[in-house]
Amino acid sequence: MATSVELSAQKRLLENERAQGQTQEGDTAIADLKVESVNLDNSDPDAGKVPTVLVDVCWDVRDVDIVDRSGKSVVSPDRPDAGWIRYTVANYHWDKDPEGGWRVATSRDLEKTPCELS
Repeated sequence: MATSVELSAQKRLLENERAQGQTQEGDTAIADLKVESVNLDNSDPDAGKVPTVLVDVCWDVRDVDIVDRSGKSVVSPDRPDAGWIRYTVANYHWDKDPEGGWRVATSRDLEKTPCELS
């Protein structure tokens, strides 16, 4: 689940793909995941100072294709099979739901060597 900027970005991406008649076939896999930091400071939720976790994920899209309305692939032959993305996962409802209130708040691509795919 997502919230904030990430939710808006994901909605826009999906709306644009659907408007173009594109669909995804296959599933993106997580090839590696590393927790980079944990900060449970909930001192000022109104100002956005909430518990956050930074998670680096190496994604694997070897089994993913994006196709147009006719079923033709629109994926560039140069698309990498794997790459890294950093997610900021935040809990804006820590006081009420410390375990289940976590949502992806932001993401950004990381420029580093992709992980090994098995």
